[in-house]
Amino acid sequence: MNRQRLARQAQWDQRRERLGGALWVLPASMVVVALIAGSVLSRIRVHPDSLLGPVLFKGDHDEARRLLLTVATSIVGILALVIGLSMVAIQMATNRYSPRLLRNFLRDRPVQFVLGVFVGAFTYNAAGLYTVGIEQNEYPRLAVTAGLASLFVSIGALIFYLDHMVHSIQIDTVLARIGTTTAKTIALEPPGIGGSAGDAADLADDLPPGAAPLRARHSGYVQIIRPNRLLAIAVEQNVTIRTVLPVGAHTVAGAVLAWVWPNSLENLPHVDSLEAALEDGVQIGFERTMRQDVAVGLEQIVDIALLSMHNFDFHTSVQSTNELAILLNKLNTKALGPEAFSCRDGIERVVVTGRRFEDFVEIAVGQIRRRGANEPVVLSALLGMLRDLGSMVASEDRRACIAAQIATLAETATRSIPDAADVARVQTEAQTALRQIAC
Repeated sequence: MNRQRLARQAQWDQRRERLGGALWVLPASMVVVALIAGSVLSRIRVHPDSLLGPVLFKGDHDEARRLLLTVATSIVGILALVIGLSMVAIQMATNRYSPRLLRNFLRDRPVQFVLGVFVGAFTYNAAGLYTVGIEQNEYPRLAVTAGLASLFVSIGALIFYLDHMVHSIQIDTVLARIGTTTAKTIALEPPGIGGSAGDAADLADDLPPGAAPLRARHSGYVQIIRPNRLLAIAVEQNVTIRTVLPVGAHTVAGAVLAWVWPNSLENLPHVDSLEAALEDGVQIGFERTMRQDVAVGLEQIVDIALLSMHNFDFHTSVQSTNELAILLNKLNTKALGPEAFSCRDGIERVVVTGRRFEDFVEIAVGQIRRRGANEPVVLSALLGMLRDLGSMVASEDRRACIAAQIATLAETATRSIPDAADVARVQTEAQTALRQIAC
């Protein structure tokens, strides 16, 4: 029963993640709200002498029907305009910045809310045609007045939407949004970040006696790792489980996803039940998400830098490097790497593979260095990022990682930049950075 509950919880988590990125959920909810509101308002009769009397619609039932029809038709036109503008904005953003950003725009709550306002207003006025005109002499004037008000609300929503879209496709906003989301993921300290991360050793080639592979049942990306669920089954069977892939890595059905070995040779692991538990503890999906995957946030920013260099927009590449510097600095404050989880008796039962500091630095620097190898502005931006980061690290291993990256940048400049003056300038910056991090 416990495993069935965990399986249902894992399925619900996947559905919640998909619904969170679905464009239709909020508009569909507002359609339901509009129908309920129309049903309630159509039953309310307001006396002409009441406080609301002066603002009520004064026409007869035919005029009320024409009003509702006109408002509904107008809102359809506004909705078509909004959808067209959305498609243009999405195409511009994906072509200029990164195709990965499409999912970010779909999850944009203001966009979903504005679409919901339009769809809800249309539904309200269209449904009102069924209640207005049934009685020749009387109709729900308050409901009709609300229908007219929905037109003004829609116009206000259109103005808000235009302002929001203009700002949302600006590179400063795009980078800030990705950076904020990634920083929140870092602050949550998913497995492999913070806590006791980095204390566990890397997976050795010589596995303990009795080690057996646990294979993935689905193909896709590792989206979420839940150590508590793995720990429960490990304690139950008195085994140790070690995952092979970090969050964000891709796997295929049948590939080794984890290794398991017994803590006593008398207690052999039940591979089938462990693979079922692994399916609950390691969520695999068709796309990468930001719930635990810090690397995908860095890669989105790197994509923007690469496409900007392709368009000869090196200023945006420098901006992207600055945003990467902020995130690497946040990662520098955390322990990083494989993380072990123990039960109450203090025995390590689960070890989750995680990216180390040098892995994140390579993600942030590697592709930009190779693509901008002959552009001194890009190399200078990377050197500045590494210089500032190196001055704040306390670990000798991390300082050595940054020094190696700086040396590689200096070699790249010597090899790829044609102008000797530019090479000398980059070399000087590299030497300055090395001296600063050595202090």
